[in-house]
Parts: sequence; structure tokens; C-alpha cells
Amino acid sequence: MKKFLFALFALVVFTGAYAQVEATAASEVMAEIVKEAANESWMQIGAEDAAGYIFEVEPVLVDVRTVGEFDDGHLEGAVNFPVQTIDEYVGSMPSDLDTPILIYCAAGTRGFWALAYVTSLGYTNVKNLRGGYRAWVELGYPTTVE
Repeated sequence: MKKFLFALFALVVFTGAYAQVEATAASEVMAEIVKEAANESWMQIGAEDAAGYIFEVEPVLVDVRTVGEFDDGHLEGAVNFPVQTIDEYVGSMPSDLDTPILIYCAAGTRGFWALAYVTSLGYTNVKNLRGGYRAWVELGYPTTVE
């Protein structure tokens, strides 16, 4: 029995070593962006600061929630690019890679991944709304269903 378990363990370790996915240039860039976004608060903005930022800077507002969530309410002027299909909307993104972009989702997680993706495309002025739409609504800030 011990020989069988040892052989099984060795097989798992051996096949696991060969089953590793090789890193690509894109995956390495994405990993660096995710690491930077996790460590750098400048890529995240709280709802209170976001209100002033929206008023002063007028960034492109990108809601990455589902169409149904967007239809239930969103920030005025936002476009809906669901994170699951965000790559389909690249052609609708601003051509100027320095354009201010504020991304948000329901609570911040999908926005974080969208931020990493958009940044990997070369955009340099992207922020994620920390706490997402929920944080915005909890502070009583305006939303719309139009």
C-alpha cells in the first residue's frame, strides 16, 4: 500500500510539473499590473473622492457590471462594458491613452480586474471606484436609470 501511495504521489507531482501553463508576455504584463494595482492606492479611489474627481476631471465612466445591474441604476453618463465581455468594447474606448477613466462595478472586485485589463491596453490614467456602486449609493450620491 505504501508503494502504491508513493507511486501515486510521484505521478501527481511529475504530471503537475509538466502541466504548468507557460507565461506569455501578456500574462506577465497583466500580473505586474495586478500587483501594482493591489499595492498602489493611486489606482483606487473612494466614493467621496470620486465625486469630486468626476466633477473636476470629467473622466469617462465605465460601469463593468452586467447589463441588468446597469439597467437597475448607474452613475449618470456611464457607459456599460460588462467585464465578462469588456474586450468587445475596446473599439469604443477613447483613442487617447491618457484619457481619465473611472471604472466601477458593484463592490470593486470586477472593477479591479477591468482596471488591470484596460491598463494592459496602454491606458495610463485609470482608476477603480473602491467599494463600487454600493459605496456610491451608500453615501447618497445621485444615480440614474436612463
